Amino acid sequence: MSDVEHEEMRERPENGEARGKFKFESTMRREEAVAYFEAIISGLKHGILHFKQGDRSLTVNPGSVVDVEVKARRGKDSRIVFEIGWDHESEGALEITSS
Repeated sequence: MSDVEHEEMRERPENGEARGKFKFESTMRREEAVAYFEAIISGLKHGILHFKQGDRSLTVNPGSVVDVEVKARRGKDSRIVFEIGWDHESEGALEITSS
């Protein structure tokens, strides 16, 4: 079973970066899930992640500092939930001189 949600890209007037959403849910073999997580790890290491399914796609650029949240639950509906977020990095400190 697979479910994908995608919101079309929109321009953000304040900084010109495109915004969008991409959601994917699926039941798969554990080995296939491991391959997805390995791709996420590689993307985090390189600072860029591409998500694509059919004509739907989204590219994100994780910052050098990320927030990580992990939730685990054991019971009838056991699950582990990972969430990774980041703020857009500024272009560096402001420098002001008098000469």
